Amino acid sequence: MSGTYAIASPDFVVTDGATKTLWLHDLPSDPRNWRTEAMVASGDYCETLAVALEQIACALPATCVEQYQLQDAIGQLLYIQHRYKFTKK
Repeated sequence: MSGTYAIASPDFVVTDGATKTLWLHDLPSDPRNWRTEAMVASGDYCETLAVALEQIACALPATCVEQYQLQDAIGQLLYIQHRYKFTKK
C-alpha cells in the first residue's frame, strides 16, 4: 500500500537538494524572504553569510584593509553560529 502526501497551503518544503529538507510554516508574504527563513530555520544563517563574505574577501588583495575587516566579521558570524540559536520574535 502506498501513501499520498500533500502539502497544505501555508506549508512549504525547502531543500538544498542534497542534505537538508525543511518544512516552513508561517512564511513571510514576500517570497524574497523565503530563502532567509529557510537558512534561519536550518541553523545555517550565520555560516552561510560567513561563506559569502569569505568569497568576497578572497577576491580582495591580501594586504587590503577591508579583507581584515571582512575576516573579523566572518569570525564573529561563526562565533554566533556555534554558540547561539535564533528564535522568531
